[in-house]
Amino acid sequence: MTSTFPWIEHKLEEVTSGAFLERLPHAVLIDAYPSWGVEELACRLTQEIVGMNGDPREIPHPDVLWIRPEDTKLKIEHVRDAIDFVNLSAQVATRKVAVLESIESASIPASNALLKSLEEPPAKVHWILTTTAHDLLLPTIRSRCTRIHLHNADRDDTERWLLENEIPQDEIENYLIEFGEAPFAIKTASELKQKSLRKYLLQGWREKSVDLSIAMELKEQDFYELLARWMRITARIIHNERGVEPFQFWDELVAARRATHEQSNLNRQIQIERLLIHWFRMKQNIRKRKAAVRITQR
Repeated sequence: MTSTFPWIEHKLEEVTSGAFLERLPHAVLIDAYPSWGVEELACRLTQEIVGMNGDPREIPHPDVLWIRPEDTKLKIEHVRDAIDFVNLSAQVATRKVAVLESIESASIPASNALLKSLEEPPAKVHWILTTTAHDLLLPTIRSRCTRIHLHNADRDDTERWLLENEIPQDEIENYLIEFGEAPFAIKTASELKQKSLRKYLLQGWREKSVDLSIAMELKEQDFYELLARWMRITARIIHNERGVEPFQFWDELVAARRATHEQSNLNRQIQIERLLIHWFRMKQNIRKRKAAVRITQR
């Protein structure tokens, strides 16, 4: 099982080419979609800056401070600790690095405290901020950082990495569609032995009646993520079909996602059964429309 990530190494080569340390900005914002590895890239960038081989998230280094949110929040205490740290002199390396994960989760007081330090940073100090929700960040934080956007990986690199990590060949295509090609999400799904949603749906697509027993298995999965995967599958149908049926089903998925936010006691099985019925009706309507078109073309 491989621990190297080609898409991250390619991005690292891109941002560290040339006179890297001489032109490195004092504040870097690394962002990507979830499960693409923003923390992994932050880790590799930190290693390059301070000249260490180990993982700074696990191995202490006197010139590196790595802070994760506590209870999904970055609190002002975290930022104050980081500010105290960057104001101390480097001990081993020539530069210091403070990493704040999930900066979008920072409280207002924490964000304000951080802004002051970003405006007047000490010499030879680098802030590395990570996020998977760039649009949620305060514009003032975005404006004070140099953005490094971790783009999607080359498809061949992703497939090769998935195979090296023992993802079954016959599952890769479905996983790539459902998880937006995010390699870490695919790896996690495979480790959890999570069957492809697309396989369930394609099976139902071929049947003459809807099989609601599928809902019993699907309800055990993360419901919000399940809907996101279903939306990616539906997006491909929208791209390939000319009728309104996929758009109507998309609206049903959006309504289900909204319900997850509005109802804390949502019955997931009933919601999935309802969506399966709409999915089956969509399939039937597409078939009828195509049959009618074939008749008119004779």
